[in-house]
Parts: sequence; C-alpha cells; structure tokens
Amino acid sequence: MIPKDSTPIKNKILIEIFAKRLLTLDEIAIVSYIMRWSWGFDKGERRQDWTKKLTKRKMADDIEMDRGKCCKILNKMIKEKKVKVKDKLYQFNEHYEEWQKLTKGQLLYKEKVDERSIKNGRKVNFKLTKGQLKVDEKVSLGMPKNQGEGIKNKDVRGGEHTSKETLKETNTKETLKDKGTNFIKAWKDFKTMRKKIRKPMTKRAEELILKDLDNLSNNEEEQIAILNQSIKYSWLGVFPLKGDYNGKNKQYNRQNETDRERQQRYEQYRKLEET
Repeated sequence: MIPKDSTPIKNKILIEIFAKRLLTLDEIAIVSYIMRWSWGFDKGERRQDWTKKLTKRKMADDIEMDRGKCCKILNKMIKEKKVKVKDKLYQFNEHYEEWQKLTKGQLLYKEKVDERSIKNGRKVNFKLTKGQLKVDEKVSLGMPKNQGEGIKNKDVRGGEHTSKETLKETNTKETLKDKGTNFIKAWKDFKTMRKKIRKPMTKRAEELILKDLDNLSNNEEEQIAILNQSIKYSWLGVFPLKGDYNGKNKQYNRQNETDRERQQRYEQYRKLEET
C-alpha cells in the first residue's frame, strides 16, 4: 500500500539511473519535479504518465533554479530523449537505453535545424553530415574547443593550412606596411576610439575601412586628417573632410557625397559590427 502524498518509483530507476549517477544534480531536480506531477497522481489502476500543462518558467520557479539555466538543461534533456514533451505536457523517459548522448557540436547543430524547421513551418529530420561527425569525433578525442570551428574556415594552399582569418590579418599588415609613422599612430588612435565606444573592429572591418581611406584620398596627410575627424566625432567609419583640405588635391567636402550615399556607408558599418 503506497502511503498518502507519495510518488511510486521503480527500484530499477533508483538503482540503474539515480544510484549509478546517469543524471546530473540539476537533471535530477527537473526529473523529480516531472515525476511528482505525473507519477504522483493515481488513475485508479495505474499511475499517470504525463504531467499537467507546465511552462518552463513555472518549473524553474518551483524548483528554485535560474530560469535560463532550467530552460537550457530541459531542452538538452529533450534532445537526448531523457524527457518527452507534447503540448507542454512532460514525461520522464525511464527507459535509459533509449537515451542519446549528444556532443556539444551535435546539440548546437540540432538547435539550428530546429530553428529552421520552426521558421519554415515544417519538420526537419535530425541527421548529421559526415563532415560534422568528423568534427565531433575530433572534439571528443581532446581537440581544443575552437579548433573544430577553425577547421571549417581553413583553405589548403601548397600543402599548408592557411585560415581565412590569417589571410585577412596579412592583407591589413601589407596595407599598413607602406604607411608612415604618423598614419600608424592615427590608425591606432582610431582603433582605440572604437574600443572605448564599445564598437571594436573585426579584421574584415579594418580591411574595408583602409580601402575606404584609399578611395577618399591618395594623400597620406589627408588620410590622417580623415582619421582624426572620425576620432573627434566618434564615428564608426571614415568620411570626406568637412570643407576643403588646405586647398590641396581635390576639394573633399560634404557636397561630394549625397545624404543617401552617406547613409548607405553608415548602414554598411552598422551591418559589419553586427556580424
């Protein structure tokens, strides 16, 4: 006879799952809550398999766990088939032989697939490609976390691996190599300003801004003045000088660039910062 206000749990679950620590402490907290609101109710001849309708926020508040943390762990358990869900009803999958142990890479990939399926309004079968399985295999063998990402961004040239990021750094260095000391100082001051306004440049952004400088003027002194102007007004990019530049070369002023062109240039820098 089961005592009143009790939840029946099989001995196999207590030994094979809880005692052998197949679940983490946080997972046990979530599973215990699900079992309480499903198996804790008696339908006469058998226990209730599913909980009532529950929100993740309600679950997190009741077990006194951070909402973001609870949501992340619960989603992970659902993907690993430790927990089943349908229409906000939850069930603990006591058949641990059906569980799937997914790597971090597989979980991230499945999240992207799920997001695409929701946006497109259709169900997408979760299946990893051979390339993704190789990356996950190398990560499981002890490779650094960021090395798997680096493999996808590498090109093979002359038998050596050269990453795209390294190529961008080389292009920037080659451009600065031909510049004078005063330009280098102004460029460093511009980069410092970008960091202080919490908009640091990516390598790609540096490359594009240097190219814009060359398009605006082929005079190094004028390029320095353009950088100083951006530093003065805390601008994200480089723009034509206000008024004439000592009457030399072309007359770079705001009239040479329409409002539409200036807005397009500004939006281009904004998009660069978001990527």
